[in-house]
Amino acid sequence: MSAVRWYLDKKSQIPLYLQLKELIKYYISTGIIKNGERLPGVIQLAQELKINFETVRKAYKELEKEGLISVNRGRGSFALLPHGSSSPKKIEEMSLKNEDDLEDVLKKIINRWLQQGKGLNEIKSLVRKIFKEIDEAAPQPFIIFTECNLPQARQVASLLEDQLKIRVKPVLVSELKNELNKIPQPEITLLAVVTTGFHLNEVRKIVADLPVDIHVLINQMSPENWQKLASLDKKTRLAFICKDPETITLYEDLLRAELGENILLSTSLIEEEDKLKEIINSADVILATPAALAVISDLVPPEKPVFNVFDRIDPLTLKMLQTSISQKMGLSSFRSRYQSNLSS
Repeated sequence: MSAVRWYLDKKSQIPLYLQLKELIKYYISTGIIKNGERLPGVIQLAQELKINFETVRKAYKELEKEGLISVNRGRGSFALLPHGSSSPKKIEEMSLKNEDDLEDVLKKIINRWLQQGKGLNEIKSLVRKIFKEIDEAAPQPFIIFTECNLPQARQVASLLEDQLKIRVKPVLVSELKNELNKIPQPEITLLAVVTTGFHLNEVRKIVADLPVDIHVLINQMSPENWQKLASLDKKTRLAFICKDPETITLYEDLLRAELGENILLSTSLIEEEDKLKEIINSADVILATPAALAVISDLVPPEKPVFNVFDRIDPLTLKMLQTSISQKMGLSSFRSRYQSNLSS
């Protein structure tokens, strides 16, 4: 197999196993790798390409499913020409090796259309139609935001969609594993799993070895709301309501640090029904987490001020997420610009 040159573009947006799979398909289809010829071993090829051997194994498994190689345990992997053919495919059926091949093929197709009497505007219209059909058929990239309570997950997902201009799916942490199992190729469509610091270790264990980025967002109260609270009379009675004792401890300390040790503050968990109703009735201002807001919305009189303590995403963590997503979306942006140029 001396004529075979093994190479991958590690800067490409295309997953390495897909690049390797297409490279092998090209070599088989063009006859560079002969029918029945033995392919390099998984570890040998991984070392040559300086990649994880699981990447090579995944490419080989995909090729085996498509009937392009035969994997014999203990003997190795061998090339198979499609349908038992003894000759390479026609050029129209070949996998393309690089961008030069693609440009050449496109030029030939366009010239053929011109010779058939089609005008340039008609060809542009046809190409736009093809791109539109491909776009509609292709899985759309998205993000998962996962939290332990659905109201907060939905609220943050909505904020992220406004900021990132991409679909964000709210998922409970308890349902994350099942959600990931539903995605056929998460490395292609799932740009990131995003969570809060409270659930980072748990989410890491669930995602495990999947090729998916994990990002942490910090939720906090907006500076505008802090200013409104700071301007209140010192005799204002505040009530803080949430789902778990840890958050009560955290926010009780935070509120006293920001507003003063002598503030009139009562706290309650949403499950403490009698205490909850009592402090809602006695307080002048209510502060609550999204999970608590979903429970108390019918209990709080309309005229009583209510503050969501998680109404803002920390700008620094948001910026880091935006940068990561922009890099991953680079290929899609290029395609959008190309389509825009076609219509001009």
